[in-house]
Amino acid sequence: MKSPWAYPENRYYYEWYVDEATDERSDGEIKQDLLDRIRTGPYADHYDIEVDVKKGVVILTGTARTSVAKRAAGDDAWDTRGVTDVSNQIQVRSTVPVS
Repeated sequence: MKSPWAYPENRYYYEWYVDEATDERSDGEIKQDLLDRIRTGPYADHYDIEVDVKKGVVILTGTARTSVAKRAAGDDAWDTRGVTDVSNQIQVRSTVPVS
C-alpha cells in the first residue's frame, strides 16, 4: 500500500539546510543576518527586541506590538542560515489602550 504522505527528497526544504554540517557560521554572523532580516521586514517598526545567539541558538527577548509580529520574528530566526534552535521569549504588548 502506498503511503498517503508526500515526503521531500531531503529532510529539509531549503538547500542551505542540507549543507549545514559543512557550513560553520559564527554566532556573530548569525546574529547580524537575523538583525538585518528583522530590520528590513514588514514588522520592523513593531518591535523593541533583543537578539542573542549562543552556539547557533537564537534567543529573542523584548516586546512586539502584535502576536503576528512576534511570530514573524521567530520565523525570521528559523529562516536564518546556521540557526539550530529558537527561543522566542518576546512578550506581546499592544499599543492600543484597553478601555
